[in-house]
Amino acid sequence: MTTPEATARPLRADAQRNRDKIVAAARDCFSEDGLDAQMEDVARRAGVGVGTVYRHFPTKDALVRALVVAQMEAMTARGPEFLAEADRDAWGAFSGFMRACAGKHEGDRGLAQVISTQPAESFIDVAMDTGLMEVTGRLLVAAQEAGVARRDLVATDVGLTMCGLSAVLESFGEAGGRRYLEMVLNGMRNHEGPRLPAAPRVARPRD
Repeated sequence: MTTPEATARPLRADAQRNRDKIVAAARDCFSEDGLDAQMEDVARRAGVGVGTVYRHFPTKDALVRALVVAQMEAMTARGPEFLAEADRDAWGAFSGFMRACAGKHEGDRGLAQVISTQPAESFIDVAMDTGLMEVTGRLLVAAQEAGVARRDLVATDVGLTMCGLSAVLESFGEAGGRRYLEMVLNGMRNHEGPRLPAAPRVARPRD
């Protein structure tokens, strides 16, 4: 997920329509087949030539990155509704947002495989750029200040949880994923218990 998208300049209207069709088709292909989906599959579903796909996304990694960006932007867009709830029910807002993010993973095999197999820096970088990390951090702080979330949690623990969830989904399916998430959320609630080990350091990649 290190290759930048080939979208440095604004696209013509027809080129933008093709790009949008490619991204929509890729979302369907990767949701169904995971990272086994091929560029030819995407082109066929989008109704464009495979050369058109490569003009917009020179590599499969670039296309996968575009999908991860789109999914994280969609999660970030839902942030305000949960932030608005935080004053009334801080734990409900935080855990509800976690469940909403988990739902994206459940419905998209490609996203789950990327998050479970790629270095943390690659998707943490996207989470920061899209604002997802900021939303997550604000919801977590609200829950901590309300005394309902552990004080030793950090925002990247949500990414850690989603990595684990993605791996569980691949091995145990949706039922296993939902059980795993509820176990983790139960552990995130404020209660008497040993302090967690130090959070792993995740550095953003250099440009």
